[in-house]
Amino acid sequence: MSNTTLDGLLVKLREPDLDLRAMAASDLLDLLKKLDISFMKDEGKQCMTALVKLLYDSQSHVQNLGMDCLGQAVCLVDAETAKEAVSSICCEIQQRGTSAETTALSVALRVMSGRISEDADAKKVLGSLAVPIASMLSNSPDMPSDVAVDVFAALSDVLTHAGAQVATDSEVVNQIQEVLLSFISHSNLSVRRRAIAVLGAFVVHVPGEQSEKALGIIFQRYEACTRASEKCILLRVLVTIARQCPERVTKIVPSIIDGEINLTEECDREERMTVLLVFETFVQHCTELVAPRRNEIYTCAVEALKYDPNYNYDDEDDMDTGSEAGDDFGDEYEDDIYEDDEDDTWDVRLSGVKLLAAIARSGLYSPHDIAQHIGTVLIARFREREDVVRAEILATYATVVGALGESAADSASGVAEVLQQQAPEAVTLILAAIKNYPRSTETKQLAFAVFAQLVLAKYDILDGSLSEITPIVTAALSADDTSGTLQTASSSLVKTNLKLDVLEFLRVLVQRSSVSDSAAEFLIATKDGLRENASSKAFQVPSASFTAAAGLVKLLSNAAHQSSMEVAQFVPWAEDMAQCAASLTGTDDQDLRSSVNVFIGTVLQKFGDHISASTAQQLLLILTELKGGIVHAPAVLGAFVQAISKPTALPQEIVVDVAPSVLQVIDPLFRQGSASVVTVALNVVKALAGYGTETLASAGDHILTNIIAIISKSPESPPASALQAFAAVCPTVSEENMRSVTAKLLKLLSATTVYDGQSAEALGELFETVGRSFPGLMDSWKDGIIENWSQTHARYYKQRKDSSNEAIQVPFPTAMLTNAAKSINSLYTGFYEAQGQQWTSEFLESLVFTSPRSTEDIALVCLGLRALGYAASQGWLAQSDQLAAQLDAHIQSKHDDVRDEAAAALGKYVGSYPATFAALFASATASDSEGASASGRLQAVNVAVDQIVGTGHDKTSADAMWAQITAYAQNSQGPLPDVLAQSLATFAVTFPQVFIPALAEHVSSSGDAKIKAFYITAFRTVLADRHLSAECDAELKNVLPQVLASIDDESINIRRLSLLALFTVIQSKAALIKDAVSTIEPALFRQTVVNESLIRIINMGPVKKRIDDGLDARRCAFQCVHMLVRMLSGAANTDLLAESIVRGIADDHDIRLLVLQVIHETVSTQAHMYAERLDEIAASVRKVQATKLSPKAVSQEIEKHHAILKSSVSVLVALEPVAKAATSPSAEFDKLLAEVMDSSNGELSVYYKELHSQG
Repeated sequence: MSNTTLDGLLVKLREPDLDLRAMAASDLLDLLKKLDISFMKDEGKQCMTALVKLLYDSQSHVQNLGMDCLGQAVCLVDAETAKEAVSSICCEIQQRGTSAETTALSVALRVMSGRISEDADAKKVLGSLAVPIASMLSNSPDMPSDVAVDVFAALSDVLTHAGAQVATDSEVVNQIQEVLLSFISHSNLSVRRRAIAVLGAFVVHVPGEQSEKALGIIFQRYEACTRASEKCILLRVLVTIARQCPERVTKIVPSIIDGEINLTEECDREERMTVLLVFETFVQHCTELVAPRRNEIYTCAVEALKYDPNYNYDDEDDMDTGSEAGDDFGDEYEDDIYEDDEDDTWDVRLSGVKLLAAIARSGLYSPHDIAQHIGTVLIARFREREDVVRAEILATYATVVGALGESAADSASGVAEVLQQQAPEAVTLILAAIKNYPRSTETKQLAFAVFAQLVLAKYDILDGSLSEITPIVTAALSADDTSGTLQTASSSLVKTNLKLDVLEFLRVLVQRSSVSDSAAEFLIATKDGLRENASSKAFQVPSASFTAAAGLVKLLSNAAHQSSMEVAQFVPWAEDMAQCAASLTGTDDQDLRSSVNVFIGTVLQKFGDHISASTAQQLLLILTELKGGIVHAPAVLGAFVQAISKPTALPQEIVVDVAPSVLQVIDPLFRQGSASVVTVALNVVKALAGYGTETLASAGDHILTNIIAIISKSPESPPASALQAFAAVCPTVSEENMRSVTAKLLKLLSATTVYDGQSAEALGELFETVGRSFPGLMDSWKDGIIENWSQTHARYYKQRKDSSNEAIQVPFPTAMLTNAAKSINSLYTGFYEAQGQQWTSEFLESLVFTSPRSTEDIALVCLGLRALGYAASQGWLAQSDQLAAQLDAHIQSKHDDVRDEAAAALGKYVGSYPATFAALFASATASDSEGASASGRLQAVNVAVDQIVGTGHDKTSADAMWAQITAYAQNSQGPLPDVLAQSLATFAVTFPQVFIPALAEHVSSSGDAKIKAFYITAFRTVLADRHLSAECDAELKNVLPQVLASIDDESINIRRLSLLALFTVIQSKAALIKDAVSTIEPALFRQTVVNESLIRIINMGPVKKRIDDGLDARRCAFQCVHMLVRMLSGAANTDLLAESIVRGIADDHDIRLLVLQVIHETVSTQAHMYAERLDEIAASVRKVQATKLSPKAVSQEIEKHHAILKSSVSVLVALEPVAKAATSPSAEFDKLLAEVMDSSNGELSVYYKELHSQG
């Protein structure tokens, strides 16, 4: 940066001419925005001083530029300069009092703090700003309210983003606390609110004893408070804290509820609102704590909702509940609404509604209770006289009903029945509210939101009330949506929005499968309104009309098929709507263009046989016209595909007549770069193929060429639509042309890697079609599949053989093998189907019965085995002892790939014939089964279990198989393989109510450590599954304490495995263990203690090495502790936790790193716990730092020693803020910290500075 440029601008800032000063300030602002390097110290001071002086300028424009410049410059100067500038501003605010410049100063302060908080590199400056701001607030209690609001905004930035830094200075923390507690009772509402928010930020973001003390003072003041106004202020502070950090108020929530639950009529409005706000906050953020008092809180909400001492709702004459609301509907100029500007009790009722909404969302009540009680209360208040409250009530009821939708679908919940009973009254009161308060457009809009949610919950719920709703629907749809002499643009927009709400209700209403008589009458009455609005000029109204109309056409079609309604009377309407849609297909409105195309497609698909043939053909041809270019092809041709896709009402001859035209249209689309355009062209081909070969016959070979070109662009993952289109066009392709492209096509498809079900199905469909359509090409296609796979396998084998690095494993091409196996199976499936033969595996036997001697033989055997396994999983294989024996023979192969494929194939074969499982298991566990063959058979057992139990859900077979496996485990003399533990986990996951308790019983009752370890491994496998059913979770929750009791087992290996199981459940399903933490944690924390009996000393020549056999288990225990404090904050016993932390600091380096993570997770919430044990922590750290490095240490040992020392310093740095904030300082900790910080202390001092600089 040029000093000359900066100096010149700073000089110009002192010019007497206003324009020159303004231009200089503007130029300086541009310069500051472009700078990406910081000022030198002197430069920064000079700049900041000049900018602060701009705030005193006589012209507000220059002052504003000065504020913006300060906001940019403050991030370019060092912390000391920034603090000096802020201090200068604060002193000026204090001295100038109520002068005009004070506001500019306070705004500048707010701008600077906000800018620093946004700049990650400058945030460290924020903490230093607390001192001058706190001092100014302390010395200027009578500053102007707008200035105070700005200053508090700046302080809020400081506390929110630099609370930990502020906490290191106890004097400043005390000063801030006192200032905030004094300002929360300020006479000005804005200042009071801002002070409350900042006090909340102070408690939440400033760690240590002071914020805890502040919270305690607030609560003590609240308990001792006798004035309602002061109590309200204190409660609002607590609300602010609860919303940001609920765990900070958990201990005082019950007391507050006890003190405020009994609202009386004598309470003033402000107190009622505050208490309702408190309850709303606690219900949302401390739900479990309010559960015991939920009924009383609910009663408070209901009473608040009725609180209207200035109005009598019981006089039914005051409200007309008649249903004839249509005549006045939509008239915005009636002046008969009741208004009482002096009545302010409405906000109490509004608070009551919000509390009810929170209760409904909280889960405190069952869906049935929410519908029965909360729903009934809300409906009764639909007659609320204040617009804003009535709107909140209607919106809340709509939200509640929407949330109950899933429960309403469950007949056992009873929710649908409750809503059905409530619906008539809800409609009556809504219509009455509309009639009595016709100027409230929001009431009308929310009425249709309520209607829509009710229909979504139960499609026929309003059928009994549709005759009452009809007038307001027709009136809304027929309202003029153009501005006239008596209408403003805003009133026109209001009516447009209302129409959109009505159309959305209609769209939802027609999403049903049948039509009642009352629904039919309603549809007859409203269909013309849809047509009228289809031609509307209002934004989105035509699009919404066509969308609702398309749904209506589908409903009418379903009704006609069910013979529940005569649709002839709707045919002219449908044709008229279609003609209107046809005239709009070239519109520039994308939403409208899309909706009219969909409507035309729907009419043709559902009413194609009702409308005239000429109209149908005309409309279908419109769906082949790409007005506006190919960019619209997906929408237009998508509608064409919808119209002709079977089942459709469109006559076949019309489709056949239009086919040549559309084939010409799509031909150039195959060569487009847009995936969506290409896809829709392929979909047209598929749809046309459904009408027989005649529709594609003349173009089949040409289309095939296009499709092959598409596949060539991405052979590894061709679009599923391309594969499907290929299959569709195959019957129209000549055998000669197919023969000519076979080699190229197979080469392409051999590279295909199928990951999704749709592509896999499409690939299978393609090969089936080839086998069905071209029997003369079977051998060439089969040989091509085998040849391509053999080449792939040969490349793999060569790469593996040439790889000199054993650590780098060449992956087996399993995706290519799956592709080839499924392809050859599908090819013969189509062939057998065309020949009328049963599926047989004869074509695979030549592959499977090959002896795998050469690389080529191995490839053939693997292909045959994979294809057989796939066929077995589909249930296609006939039972054959000879085949089973051959599969078992391959399991004994010396080739790994063959063994793996044989194990999978045999497992799937046995899976299709469960009666053979016993023999397989017996052979797998026989005493003479060993080595690779035993491993392969056990893998086959696992596959068979997954097939029979996991996929087949065969409970009868499962019982017998479980008994066989567990009997073997109980009696086995040798090691128990983990693969069998995985099999047991499959039983438990599939039939949790039976096998999870059985598995837990085996864990707890097994006396043999080997057997117990086997069952714990199975249990851990279940816990590791992240997709368990609710039934599994419920059973696991019941048995976890029983299983995890093994944490105290006498075997160190069992303890370690049990701890690993505990870690898994806390990490992935913490909710299951939450209620059992108090039972399990004593055993857990016992495992964090070093067991001296497990320590061995072994002699390694002249060196003695210390071996700790309990280290692995102890490390697992600390991992559990870390996960416990992370996932279940506050659940651990603080005394046990603190003791383990003190021990862990002096333990192994890996454990100390885990302890450090625990400290970082808990230091902000458990500062008091750490403050009480600083002496013990210091002693543990000293012990670590006292370790000496052997003079003969190698480089690895030296590096580890440095890491140990650094981790010990990390503990001190993490707890330094706690030590500084402690009310009873720890002399030992402070002394140790001072020693570490001493520059003469070598590397410890270096580590301290490095860790501090990293924050």
